[in-house]
Amino acid sequence: MNKNIAAQLQPYYADFNVESRILLSGHSHQAWPDAAKKGMLDCYYDAAKHVDEKWGNALAKADCVRDFYRHLMGEPNGQIALGSSTHELILRFLSDLKYFKTSLNRPLKIVTTDGEFHSLRRQLQRLKELNCTIEVVPVHPSDTLAQRLMDKIDVDTDAIMLSAVFFNTSEIFDDVGLVAQAAKSLNVPCLVDAYHALNVVPFNLQRWQIESAFVVGGGYKYCQAGEGNCMMRIPADHQGSPIITGWYAEFDVLNQAPGKVGYGAGQSAFAGSTYDPVSHYRAVAVFDFFKQQQLTDVFLRDINQRQIGRLWQGIEAVGEHQLGLKLPEHHLQANGGFLSLTTDKASDWVQKLGEHNVLCDSRGHQLRLGTAPYVSDKQIDQALNIIEDIAKVI
Repeated sequence: MNKNIAAQLQPYYADFNVESRILLSGHSHQAWPDAAKKGMLDCYYDAAKHVDEKWGNALAKADCVRDFYRHLMGEPNGQIALGSSTHELILRFLSDLKYFKTSLNRPLKIVTTDGEFHSLRRQLQRLKELNCTIEVVPVHPSDTLAQRLMDKIDVDTDAIMLSAVFFNTSEIFDDVGLVAQAAKSLNVPCLVDAYHALNVVPFNLQRWQIESAFVVGGGYKYCQAGEGNCMMRIPADHQGSPIITGWYAEFDVLNQAPGKVGYGAGQSAFAGSTYDPVSHYRAVAVFDFFKQQQLTDVFLRDINQRQIGRLWQGIEAVGEHQLGLKLPEHHLQANGGFLSLTTDKASDWVQKLGEHNVLCDSRGHQLRLGTAPYVSDKQIDQALNIIEDIAKVI
């Protein structure tokens, strides 16, 4: 791998000023390449030229976004529904559960973990307040997580919803496929949040053994595509009829009987409605840039592992106790796209680092440092020096 890849890439990110800022926020919002601007302008010019006839071009861009995600998941003909956020797509998934279409004399039951992103965590917490049964399984100890999740799945379980990479700790859940298969054996829908895996941890569905699962993710983080580029992969044999349904779901059933709510096949059943297409134009421009620069998910994984390893080793060299920052319990190879450091002063660290032009974030007691391909070794070393200085006064 070319260790000077950041030097090659930084000129393509001039608008985001990646050379003079240390952006360790790559797990939350990566910089966009300058190519993204052309994509957004193309959307404007198509609207100006074609007015309401722009949708042919816009829908073609949407198909290109689907193709990018299909390629990442190793499913060339995969069924991909698009949405502006994973929350929007999760609502469509939940509204498709059999529980809401049948008369059952029991509360809705969903199995999940305590390591989920806000979109899922908050919605399930609200359902719990309405007396739904939400079984929240602790992620730790992670080596027994799969079995503990499977122990919660029974014939009364309506869905299981969990992550491939946990957004607090960045630990990869390698055994998520075992859980998905157990759910399938009981005909329980399984949804996997892959937002912290796509384009930084290779995510071939067959290798992960989750071909039976719904998968949500998006472009805001490691895909550099910005907001509005979320997706939900639909299992190949699933025909949905979600209660929360947009009028785009009628496109493939225009010959339906009057007054009937019809659904197209596969991804069409989970389609939304009128949206702002600029996000897809931007995404396609970025994905074309990735292709030109040969930034494959495997290559990006190699870059990320080396960068996270450099941060990890730097923390070890100074000393966790001296810094007041505890490294993860899992190994580097089991780590996703960011380094999560445990500290009671996580938010203070974010503020102090920001004062030194180092951007990062925190979640509870976790200080999260996320790299990106445009971050140089020099910048990582500068960040480590700043961390050592801050530790003396924080």
